[in-house]
Amino acid sequence: MTKAYFLRGERYLRYDVEGDLIDSGYPKPLAVGWAGLADVGFDQDVDTVVDLGSDKAYLFKGDAFVRVDQSSNQVDGDVVSIADGWAGFAEAGFADSLDASVNWGNGKAYFFRGADYIRYDIALDRIDDGYPLLIAENWPGFEEAGFADGVDAAVNWGNGKAYFFSGGVYLRYDISNDAVDPGFPVGIGGAWPGFEEAGFGLRLDAAWLKIVRAEGVR
Repeated sequence: MTKAYFLRGERYLRYDVEGDLIDSGYPKPLAVGWAGLADVGFDQDVDTVVDLGSDKAYLFKGDAFVRVDQSSNQVDGDVVSIADGWAGFAEAGFADSLDASVNWGNGKAYFFRGADYIRYDIALDRIDDGYPLLIAENWPGFEEAGFADGVDAAVNWGNGKAYFFSGGVYLRYDISNDAVDPGFPVGIGGAWPGFEEAGFGLRLDAAWLKIVRAEGVR
């Protein structure tokens, strides 16, 4: 059962990927979904979240991050500064805050800040050489779509497509073709069932995909 999570402010949605709909009972407060977030000040206004494939999710807020265990649905460890916990981020100018992040599914993760981005090697635990780079010069179609100056959230859907959100619109990106799909961007509210009614149609803070067990899903 594949679930995606979308954050805005102090609330989140859990989205059923196969069913293409928000799970019943959502949105919920972040503090309800993951024990300990309120204690460390991460129960609202999270900047971005990334899952690197080890059943952990990393939540970033300002210049710090916290790790969450997705099996127990609770904070796993202390709050740490980005500069101390992510090699090379300070040197790249990415230690003060992040806008968006996404696991690309090929051993790499991308982190976005303003008009720039970096590519991160998950196994080597470091930024690839030559980064940061400009979004406009390296993501085909982003400039034409109005996404070159910044991205609010991103999620790899696990089917060869990735979604990028900026304000109230989003685009769908074909990973193998390295291109924005025709017809995008479009409005979030009119394309994602239930988002507008839940108050998530105008902007998202973060998004990520996680395959979870049916029992104990939070």
